[in-house]
This record gives sequence, C-alpha cells and structure tokens, in this order.
Amino acid sequence: MRHRATYQPDDIAFIYLVDGETEEQPITYRELDRQARAIAAWLQTHDLVGERALLLYPPGLDFIAAFFGCLYAGVVAVPVYPPRRNRSMERIQAISDNARARVALTTRAVRDRVDTLIDETPHLKELSWLTTTEIEPHMEDRWEEPEIDSQTLAFLQYTSGSTGTPKGVMLTHANLLHNSALICWAFEHRRSGTGVYWLPSYHDMGLIGGIIQPVFVGRPNIMMAPMAFLQKPYRWLAAITKYRGTTSGGPNFAYDLCVRAITPQQRDTLDLSSWEVAFNGAEPVRADTIERFSEYFAPCGFRREAFYPCYGLAESTLMVSGGFVKEPPIIRLFDGEQIARGRAVECHPKAPHARALVGCGQQLPDGKIVIADPETCQRLPEGQIGEIWVQGPSVAVGYWENEEATQHTFRAHLADGEGPFMRTGDLGFLDRGELFVTGRIKDMIIIHGVNVYPQDIERTVQEADDRLRPNAGACFAVERDGREQLVIVQEVERRVKEGFDSIFQAIRRAVALEHELAVDAIVLIKPGSIPRTSSNKIQRFACRQAYLEGTLEVVAAWHREPSVEEEPLSALSPAAKTSESVQAVEKPEPALAAFSGGNGDGDLVQRLAQTADLGPAWQAAGGGSSSSSSGDGSRSAPSGGVSGGTPSTRPSREKIIEAVLAEVRRVARDRAEGLTLDTAITEIGLDSLERMEILASLEERFGGRFPAEILPELETCAQVVEAVEKYLGGVEQERRVIIPAGQEIPEDFYNIEKFPEYVALQERLRVLEASGLGNPFFTVHEGITNDRTVIGGREMINFSSYNYLGMSGDPVVIRAVQEAVERYGTSVSASRLVSGEKVIHRELEEELARFLGTEAAVVFVGGHATNETVIGHLFKPGDLILHDELSHNSILQGAILSGARRRPFPHNDWRTADRLLSLFRREYRRVLIVIEGVYSMDGDIPDLPHFIEVKKRHKALLMVDEAHSMGTIGETGRGIGEYFGVPRDGVDIWMGTLSKSFGSCGGYIAGKKALVEYLKYTAPGFVFSVGLSPPNAAAALASLRLLQKEPERVRRLRERAALFLGLARERGFDTGASRDSPVVPIILGHSLHSMQLSQALFRRGINVQPIVYPAVPESAARLRFFLTSRHTEEQIRYTIDVMTEEIDRIDPRYRLSRPASASPST
Repeated sequence: MRHRATYQPDDIAFIYLVDGETEEQPITYRELDRQARAIAAWLQTHDLVGERALLLYPPGLDFIAAFFGCLYAGVVAVPVYPPRRNRSMERIQAISDNARARVALTTRAVRDRVDTLIDETPHLKELSWLTTTEIEPHMEDRWEEPEIDSQTLAFLQYTSGSTGTPKGVMLTHANLLHNSALICWAFEHRRSGTGVYWLPSYHDMGLIGGIIQPVFVGRPNIMMAPMAFLQKPYRWLAAITKYRGTTSGGPNFAYDLCVRAITPQQRDTLDLSSWEVAFNGAEPVRADTIERFSEYFAPCGFRREAFYPCYGLAESTLMVSGGFVKEPPIIRLFDGEQIARGRAVECHPKAPHARALVGCGQQLPDGKIVIADPETCQRLPEGQIGEIWVQGPSVAVGYWENEEATQHTFRAHLADGEGPFMRTGDLGFLDRGELFVTGRIKDMIIIHGVNVYPQDIERTVQEADDRLRPNAGACFAVERDGREQLVIVQEVERRVKEGFDSIFQAIRRAVALEHELAVDAIVLIKPGSIPRTSSNKIQRFACRQAYLEGTLEVVAAWHREPSVEEEPLSALSPAAKTSESVQAVEKPEPALAAFSGGNGDGDLVQRLAQTADLGPAWQAAGGGSSSSSSGDGSRSAPSGGVSGGTPSTRPSREKIIEAVLAEVRRVARDRAEGLTLDTAITEIGLDSLERMEILASLEERFGGRFPAEILPELETCAQVVEAVEKYLGGVEQERRVIIPAGQEIPEDFYNIEKFPEYVALQERLRVLEASGLGNPFFTVHEGITNDRTVIGGREMINFSSYNYLGMSGDPVVIRAVQEAVERYGTSVSASRLVSGEKVIHRELEEELARFLGTEAAVVFVGGHATNETVIGHLFKPGDLILHDELSHNSILQGAILSGARRRPFPHNDWRTADRLLSLFRREYRRVLIVIEGVYSMDGDIPDLPHFIEVKKRHKALLMVDEAHSMGTIGETGRGIGEYFGVPRDGVDIWMGTLSKSFGSCGGYIAGKKALVEYLKYTAPGFVFSVGLSPPNAAAALASLRLLQKEPERVRRLRERAALFLGLARERGFDTGASRDSPVVPIILGHSLHSMQLSQALFRRGINVQPIVYPAVPESAARLRFFLTSRHTEEQIRYTIDVMTEEIDRIDPRYRLSRPASASPST
C-alpha cells in the first residue's frame, strides 16, 4: 500500500457502489494511505501495538481503511460482521473473547446500534471503541512505521459459522504476500484489468481476493455489498459491463442465481466480453451450473473458457489450486457408485451412474497437494479418494490460542514421515494432476458459500420446541436439483401424537432467525431411532444415508415446495411473474383488517393506518413526480431513490400491502400459511436470498430503490410496507450535493493542472524519465519520413511510418500538390455543401469509386472523424452495432455517439457474431457489423467471405475499415475485397483513409450512390466541417493514379513484408497472427524489455516504436514494425540481426528459447 501511495498516488484504488449501482466517491491510493495512517496513529498512541482489534463495519470503504490502518499500526485485525437490529451479539462476543480483543473499530451508525445491545454483552463494554470516521484532523502525521517482519501476525480470520467455539486462523504478512502472488500468477492479473466484487469483506474470498489482491497488483476494484447482489443479481453483471471488469466471481450459487433471476430483457443490456476470469469456489463447483451460465450469457459476450474453478480455504489464506486462464474448465465423467466406494473411475456419458465432476485445477507454485487416508495417513495414488492435504508458504501458522486444533489440522504428517501438512477436511482425488473435490470429512456444511456447523443448527432446533428431544437430532446437506439442501432429522418425545405442523413451523422460524437459513426438509422420527455410535454420539453420515435410502422411522415429515423462482426467469413471462400479485389485488386479503397485533409491530401498523388519508392532501399541494429508467429497463428512483414518493403517482396503501403479502406468498408458498402484516419474514423460514428476491420484485413493481443499509433491517411484512411507502413508488428528484455547504470547492474541480488524470499523467512521465529510457513519444523527424528518416541530425532505418507505398515524398505527388496549391490555395475555406466544393474533390471521389468498383465515394477531412460521424449518424438507439473486440478507437467512438446498443465479439470470430444475431436480430431495427481489413496492432486479416454470409443471413449491414488494407493487400492494392475476390456490393460501407497508402490526410466512404448522397447532405462531420484541403485532395488523387500506373509497388511491399516476417519467425520471435500484411509485431510480453529493445535498436540506427502496457496487456507488449515498399532486403536483414543480438543482451532467456539453427547471419 505504501508503494502504491508513493508511485500511483492518484490512481483509483477502490470504487464502492452504495446500492450496487450508485457510485460512491472513489478512493485513491493517496487518500487510502492517509486514512490508514491516521487510524494507525490513533492505535499506536493508545498503546495497542500487537493487540487485537475487532473491525465491525458494514460493506464499504471505511472497512478497507480500518483494515490497512491495523496493518500500518502492527495491530492484529479481527474482521467481524456488525450486529443487526434486534439480533443477539452472541457471536461477536464469542469472537472477542476468543481473540482477547482490546479495541473495536467501527462507524458511527454501527456504534449507535451497538450501544442499544451492549448490556447483553458486558465484556464488549470493556473494549476501547473508535469511530474511525471521526479521528481528529492531521492524525496521520503522527504515524510511525511499525517494527514488523514477514512472520508478524497480520489478522485473524474467523471462519463463518459456529458461535460455540470460534476458531481464528492466524495469518501472517508472509501468508498474505505469498497467496497474493499466487492469485496474481494464476489469474494472470495485470494493472490494466479491473476487479468487480460483491463478496463480504470479512470472508477470506472477499478480503484476500477483493481487497488485498487489487492493492498487490495496483489496479482498481469495484465493490458492492453482498445484499445488493442478493437483492438483484443483475447488479453484479451490470457492474462488470459498466466498468469492463476482467476478474470477478463467487461461490457456485451466485452463478445459478444469475441464471434464475436475470431476465432475457436484462441480459440484453449486458456486455460480458471483458470478463477474463470468472472464478468459482468456496462451495462445490457444479458442471451443470457452468453449462447453464455459459449458455444463457453467451449472447452478451460471456465465454465459457472464462470460467475458472478453483479450490481454497481460509486455513491456506485463500487459494490452493487453480487451472489456466483462457482454457475451458475441466469436466470429467466418473462412475458415481465407484466414487461412493472411494475410487474415481471414468465412465461413458450414458453409463447409468455417470457423475460429472469439475476439476479445481492443479497445485500452484511453491505448494503441494497430496491425497491421504485420513485414518492411516498413507499417501493415496491418483484415482483414490481421500482427504486433501496441503503444504506451502500460504498455509497459516495455526488457530489462535488453540494448540490442540492446531496440532490436528496444521501439523499432520504422512505415514512415511513427510510433513507437516494442513488437513483440509475435504475429500477428493487427483486425476492426471487435476484436483477433484468430492465431499467433506468434517461435518461442516457449505450453503451459498457460507460455512454452516451442524451442531449449531441442531442446538437451535432442539431449543425451538419442548416436544423435541435434546441431543437427538442431526443436520446435514443433500444435493438436489443442482443445489445443496438443508435437511433436519429430529426425534420427538414419545407423548407427541399430533400438532406436527406447529413443530415444523417452530423449527423453520428458529433456524431462519438464528442462522438466516431456509430449511428444505424436516423429518421427525421415533424416540431412540437416530443412528448413534457405541459411545452414544450422533452419526450424521449414517443418518444422511438412512434419509436418502428411506429407512428412517418417520413419525411426520415436511418438505419445502420448490419456489417458482427456482426456474430461470427466462422461462417465465412477465404476466406469470406478477399473476399472483394481480390476483391478490382483485381478491382483497382478510389480513387488511388486521391493522394491529403483536410481535412489537402494533405501533408501526397503527402508523400505517393513521396516514391512510393523506394522499388527497398531497395531491392538492401540487407535488410533481420524476423518475428515471435504470439500466435493466425498469423504473427506478434517481439519486439512489432515497426520498419519499410523490403521492400523486403513488399506488394506494391497500395495493402496497396486497403486493407485499402476495410477493411473500409467491416465494414462501406453503410456508406462508397464516401470513399477516405482523408476520416476521424470517419466522416463516425464508433465507437471505429469498428475502432479497421479494424486495427486488417490489422495486421492479413500484419503481425506485431501497437504500442498501436498510435491507438487513426489514424483518416483518409491516416494515416492508413502510419501506415501500418511504422509498418506492414515484419519487421526487433530489439535488445531488457532493460538496457540503460552507466547504470550499476543491481546486481539482476547476483547475486543469490539478485534475487527477493530469496529475497521474505527469507522474507516469516522471517515472518514465526516471527509468533512464527516455520518452519514446513525440520524437521529432526532420524531413520526409519513408524507409529512412532523420532524427536529431542522424539518418535512421525507419519502421514507424505507414507510408506503405512511399507516396508521401514521391516527386510526382509533390508536383501535383504544388499545382493544386497554386490553383486552389491551401484551404477551401468552407463546408463543401455551402461553397467549398472544388473540381479536385469530384475528381478524387470519382477516381476512388472507379478504383474500388463501387457506385460512388465521398471524402472527409480525417480518418478518425469519418468513422465517428458516419457510424454516429447512420445508427440510433434501437439499433445494434456488432464490432470486433479489437476495433479501432474511431469505431468505438462512433458507436457510442450513435446511442445504439453496442456488442463486441471475440477477435475475428464470425461464428459468435452469427450466434448473437440468431438470438437478437429481430429485437433491433438496423444492425451493423464492423470489421477491419487489416488490424493495425497485429497485422492479421479477418475472414471477410464468412462475415458477408453472416450479414446476408441476418439482413444486416457490413462495414469494413480499410485504413491499413487499402493499397497494401490484394493483387493490385485494392484491399481486402480484392484479396478475397468478393463482390463489391457484398459490403455495404467501405471505409478507408488517405493517410497511409495515399500519402495524404483524410478518410473516405465508398458504396452505393444512395449511401454517399445521403451522407453528403446530412452527415454532421461532412456538412458542418470544412472540406478536404486542395493539397490533400491532390496528394491522394496523384497517389491513386500512380498506384494504378505502378502496381509493382504493391508486389514489392508484399515481398518485403514476407521477408521480414519469415526471418523474424526463423529467429524464434513471436509475430502473433500477422500474415500477408505490412504490419508485423514482435511480441516480447514484457513492457520494460520492449522499451529497452527499442532504445537499443535506436542506438544502432533503427527506429521502431514500442507498444507497452497499458496500450496493450503486459503479456502482449511488443515492438510494431511497419514495412514499406521502399525498404530494402539489406535493411531488413540488418534489422533482424541487430534485434536478435540486442534482445539476447537484454535477457539471455530469449537466446535459450530460440531454435539452435536460428543464429544471426552477420
């Protein structure tokens, strides 16, 4: 963090989306460092170095500052989720006691809530409490760097779950650094990427992956609260779309939830093509989830190979195993019966017991994974199922002050003495080096990525009703319909012969209230019939087997009816989604009369009733309404939707109550019997996912948005009704004040020199200067730039000019320019539409049309402006633009300007474009497919004939940008159309530039006469711009005629490019996908080496530009060579020899990787 604050002070570190959508003020490394130092200084001045500090924060930036503040101070952080209203602080007390915490860091809102609960937890009263947002000014100046080393304890990770005996995993600074490096290596992270995380910050995946990893890499991370995701899963994928997220993920259930909850209409607004690593871990990874998610979201650019199944646990910091980025997940079929017997045997897909298992990757550098027999500690061979044991620098040092558990878990040795290993408690096997996880030895259950300890659930159940026998129940999970389901088996007292429904309800209520989990099945059995060991311990595994086999001695049983929402929303029509709500409004609920009642909510219900007649008064006041449309097409409140609704547009209170009750019924189904306004949602056994689903449906129905901070507090139906009244249903636009009254407007809001982006630019330039490599940009070239150039009075071989055919500087072209200036002057001094039309314009356009074989052509003043104005003008909202993911910036800017829906497809992948149009063509008016003739970064050529087939099949328009293909490919230089021999009318819009092969400046559009005529009269970049200057028009026209007179220029260019490409490949250089074009990259995959090689070549008389991060990913850093028809064979061979020699000096590993026969020729 200190490094980032020093070298990237103004780079954004984190952006928090307060409700999953609205962006909070981003925090830079400079500001985060300042806050962390202030918190650290407070801790140091209160003599807390080396002590434990509870971090009680809701999701957000305050937690991040507090966590780093503890690290800065040498204080051991203990992240804990803050208490909720009306909930016990038992778990927080247990963790505090176990950690022997001395201080608690929190926010003012949490502190106020804790004050109302503190009496029940007297030990928490003894802590020092710090509201970190209220630290006195300039406290950071008092910070002193702590005396720590790699083995210093950084924080305690208390695994989610048990309240009885919490265990704190002790993680050192060395653990954090090593696992961060592993994640960075495995995910191929680079600073140009962006993370998007909704995972809880007190969870290992959210903290290590979502907070520490982005700081380790030095790139921004977008964050939202878990509740924001659970309430509306669309928000997660919308954030990936908006911020072009490259790394994101979560437990398996998150992907299933997206498929179920995101409608096709919402999906149509997404663009997931930037998503490179979709990690899936923390609970069993399911093959069917991978297939469903990949198939459902393929139309919006998600690639199946982005899925990254992985395995890890808090005891190993986070990550243990993973695969390779950009490779599809490994899914293999095994015989389920053999797995049950402890052997992994592959089988045919149609075998009766075939079971698909997803590989979780291989062991990572410095780590070791072995499979051991948990009883004998013998190492097991591949294909044998045993306990997964792990070894490596990421493994934690043990459990805090729990030597017995530490010895058992962290000090295991194999029978042959090898060790120590960490026992994970998970069962699995290795198959060709790939790790497959099959189950657990430990009784712990994982649901929605959260650890659930069965003994805690069992205790809660047995205390729920006195008719249930103590110490006579078992809780376990079974897999059904692709998800983990929670099952409870419990003995009842002998006297119980009836009233089982009330027992079921009591169990569901207790588990939901205490653990926020929904029970899927309850089986009440005869006294004394639950399986036990000889020492009278409950045998949970045997109980589970008996449940699955139907051999329990059942007295009564209840199974949850599947919710409607367990089917993907894609299968539900909007009418079906709201049918129950409509029916409920038409048939008033008897509970409407029950406006008072118990459970402490009588006052609230009474308030609802007392305000029932205020609507007409509001209407008489003439209050207006304002609402906006959210990204998914639903109506929502502006400014976060936190103001009261304007009653003139509000639904009646009766309809709100009916809708709330109907939504609860729709989700709860059979559990909703006897539902009233006073019913606590948790009492009927709804888990957090189901509660968020209800609230999301209400937002969709009424418009607006619930503030994220109130979501956990809505417990009864009456509270939900009041929240709808307050926050939803036609809300008044609020002024967005980001500068409090009385505070000075920050200078970086109005002083350009203080703009953060300009300050960041200056910092990058300073770093570049300090590197000693010099600034490679804005090099001054003296004279004509061709195969040779003059820089600083020194003649160089030049490969940084796209004067492909040597037209710029040709005597014939120069004479034509001189004659045009004498005849027309240096400018036409007007728009051509008005009075700037010249004869030379028409001659050039007619010559272009003849050369290309089109009906007409029109020229513009610049190539970039041509794409911007033509795409931006021809297409509008309601249209679709499909473009290659590597399209030039001018294409992207034109698409953005148009307002049309924009979807990239993978590079040169006409098949994906075809699939996208098969799904979406009929949802749009016009559809444009845009590709380039030659891609200027890689020198490759798209499959134009197939793109023409796609455009014809779907009645779309096809545009080809020939900036780098016109004059360079095709037998006579007529571009990609000639190269493939396709009919000219197969492409609707031919675009090209005049600055490459034609030695001029400008752009053109060629095609049908109707297209050209329309653009001449209406395109803003043509109508409202000065016409192409006479010198430029003359240069392009002379070059075009010269090309037709001397076609050998194209042949010579082709020969020179082929020679360079062949020699480079012979020497073992990576030239990417370049073929048949004058653009040849030399890809080193290392920005520093690329700059060093460019400088070394410059010293030896060769000028070529490096292309480095962030212009390209670090792995694609390169030198880019532009070949011209003027280059000689001697120049090319000399350059390849020098490049080979110099790269070997920079890093000998290049020489070691080169074929033995590829030595310099000089």
